[in-house]
Amino acid sequence: MPMKKVVIIEDQTAVRDMISQIVQADPTFEVVAESGDGQSAYDQVMEHKPDFVILDVMLPGLNGAEVLRRFAKHLKGTRVLVFSGYQNPALVRELLQAGAHGFVEKAAPLNELKKGIEIVANGGSYFGPEVAQMLRE
Repeated sequence: MPMKKVVIIEDQTAVRDMISQIVQADPTFEVVAESGDGQSAYDQVMEHKPDFVILDVMLPGLNGAEVLRRFAKHLKGTRVLVFSGYQNPALVRELLQAGAHGFVEKAAPLNELKKGIEIVANGGSYFGPEVAQMLRE
């Protein structure tokens, strides 16, 4: 089975490193690029054409929703999990319309992120408990 190529987009270095460690603990994933700002994130995704992207929303330059809108048009098969500390119903819906397959809030326990990564990377949709509750309201 070929490895899934992953791009991690997160502006906080420590958080990006933590996500990278979680992803690389799974032998079916290969982190091909990491980025901390919107424009370079878009460039990395277009260059590597990953199977899976973990995307923060609040980025310097282009925000996560804009990055997602731009690459989702070209890369229909790329799965996207949003991992953000900033969530409100309008933003979550905007990200879903832009092409996200899941959303885990940064306040959630780490196992929520791990679950989200596993489910979304393998073709499902996943929403952390706070976001799922918000979408039901």
